[in-house]
Amino acid sequence: MRAAAKAAEEAARLATISADTATLTGELQAKESAYAAHDAAQVAANASREAHRAVENANRAARALSLNGRDVAQREGARARSAAERAREAVDEAHDRHTRMASPTVVELTASPGLFQAFRRSMRAESSFAHGTTLLEARKYDEARERFLEATILYPEHDQARALLAWSDYFLGDYRGAVVGFKAGLQRQPTWEGLYNGLGWSRLRLGRYHLAVAAFRPALERNPEYLDALHGFGSALLELGDYEGALEPLEKALRGARRVMGEEPPEAGPLRAKVAWTLYYLGRYREALAMFIRASLGMPDSYQLHAGMGWCYIKLGQKDDARAAFERALRLKPDDEAIREGLRQVSL
Repeated sequence: MRAAAKAAEEAARLATISADTATLTGELQAKESAYAAHDAAQVAANASREAHRAVENANRAARALSLNGRDVAQREGARARSAAERAREAVDEAHDRHTRMASPTVVELTASPGLFQAFRRSMRAESSFAHGTTLLEARKYDEARERFLEATILYPEHDQARALLAWSDYFLGDYRGAVVGFKAGLQRQPTWEGLYNGLGWSRLRLGRYHLAVAAFRPALERNPEYLDALHGFGSALLELGDYEGALEPLEKALRGARRVMGEEPPEAGPLRAKVAWTLYYLGRYREALAMFIRASLGMPDSYQLHAGMGWCYIKLGQKDDARAAFERALRLKPDDEAIREGLRQVSL
């Protein structure tokens, strides 16, 4: 009987801890989500106003019969479309929420307030942060996320834990939660370029390319040599079709990665592929071909790289080489329609 009573008492204590943990976690996440939604709403409103002004300018220019008027109308029309797309991305971002939950292990949460208890919580938070960092380095992202979340609950001013919590969300594929987390971090630390970089990559993964560009820019303003931000910035511009703008940051990121690592780093292949496609879309086919060939040495099973070679060979009038490249690509990806289209063009 005594053992049963003790077990029941322990169960009740753990249930209380769990409830308090969930309450604090919910309050923290609700506050962060509310801020993130408000920020997105402001971006959407500003973009909508910009789109409206651009449409008005385009309409005025279109009424002008001069060649210059038509040029202005086209330019303002493109600006309006870009602003409208940015507003659409921001509206989508306003719905971002956390998906993470905390485990009921924070036993100090129910302790009475006081200097000693506050000290204990800060020490426990630091221990959770150190453990989480070790787990993150070991790529145990789920476990790391729990430790960083615990640290932020115990000590809400632990900004490093908040930043790595957002990165844990990112590596787990919870990009919406990561956006909320990085924004919460920037609310407290608006000068940390790493938070802008994380926000940019999270938006990039969600297909919010205009907003990604807007996040990478302040990261690069604070650190122009930030290789990961250069990579992300160039990638976002490439997705938006701004090939002139994308080429410089992508090439700079590629040069920097090779210089820092001292040898060919793992990210060099994908970066080189992006540079190759950028050169292709800029009409610089020989340079693009050389870049595709170099990238394929490190990624021989990439059908996209062999297809890229094929398209370059077509533009250069080398149909036999193009056919061989597309056939290699087709063996790697038999159901790809774009590769089949390349082979059809070679046969014309």
